Amino acid sequence: MKKIILPLVLLILTIGCSEKKEIFELYSSEAFAFYVDEGWELNASCRVKGFVQKEIGGKYSAKLSYSVDIVDTDGKVIKNVDEGLVDEKADEEISDLPINVQIQIDSSYSPGLYQIIIYVRDDFGNQNSSIQREFELESE
Repeated sequence: MKKIILPLVLLILTIGCSEKKEIFELYSSEAFAFYVDEGWELNASCRVKGFVQKEIGGKYSAKLSYSVDIVDTDGKVIKNVDEGLVDEKADEEISDLPINVQIQIDSSYSPGLYQIIIYVRDDFGNQNSSIQREFELESE
C-alpha cells in the first residue's frame, strides 16, 4: 500500500505545483468614434495576455503584430485598415500588453453601426487571436 500512496502523493504535488500556461487571448476591448472635420476618428483598444516572452540576460521581450479590419453597415469587410507592431522589453515578466488603434475615417462612410476586428499574432509563440467590437458613426 505504501508503494502506491507515495508515488500518488508525489504526482499530486507535482501537478498542483506545476506552472500553468496562460491562454493567449485578447480582452477588455473598447471602440468609439467621434466626428471631426470631414469624417470621424476611430479609437479602439484591447489588452493581450498569454503571449510567449523571451528572457535574455535578465530582460524580457514580447513581440505582437496586429492588423485591423472594419465591417461596414452592409456587412462588407474592409480589410487591413491599420496594422502595427508592439515590441516590448522589460526588466521583469510582462503580464499583459495594450493594443491601441487610431484610424481616420473619411466622410464617404455613412453613419451607422460598424464593427472593428483586431487580429493579433504572438510573433514568438506563433499564436493568433482576434477580438471584435461594435462602434457607431454618428452624424454631427
